[in-house]
Amino acid sequence: MWKLRDIVVAAILSVVCGAIYMGWDWITNPLFASTMSPIVGALVNGLWWIAAGLVPYIIRRPGAAFFSEVVSACVEFMFGSPYSIGAVISGLVQGAGSEAGFAMWRWRRYDWGPMLIAGALGGVGNSIQWFFEYQGNQYSIPVIIGYTVVTMISGAILAGALPKWIGDALLRTGTLRNFEIAKQKRQLSR
Repeated sequence: MWKLRDIVVAAILSVVCGAIYMGWDWITNPLFASTMSPIVGALVNGLWWIAAGLVPYIIRRPGAAFFSEVVSACVEFMFGSPYSIGAVISGLVQGAGSEAGFAMWRWRRYDWGPMLIAGALGGVGNSIQWFFEYQGNQYSIPVIIGYTVVTMISGAILAGALPKWIGDALLRTGTLRNFEIAKQKRQLSR
């Protein structure tokens, strides 16, 4: 059951991540122009669904990955994303992929394995959108496979490992002592 503080923290972190996504849009567009291989651009894709790892890692509630990613994507869209409504679609498919990763463990485990898999599955959502919306289907099979694999690895690192590292760092400061992350940590240390 979600508590009010879970909703508030999820919303705040999602807005912050949406602003990060917007900045990432403007940084990566010039760096990874369409003349470059999409596989090279896939190296940095995982940052676009960091909310789908960070928020559920802290609050540990079913639906947190999907909720946070959709809210972040809507914020990115409202800030004027060059991807327009595609940013919101990204939030839906990346959030669904990440949520599926946490659902595999029935939202009970948030150690390295589930975090990395949830991040990687967000990459599956990203790759599906790229294939259909961003003309990924015009590339050869090896490029499509390469893009998907690299995007999944990027997701595992930037939307799985990085949120775990950030969440653990915040936990050490004591700011998360009233959240599920701290409660589960205390239970494990008993």
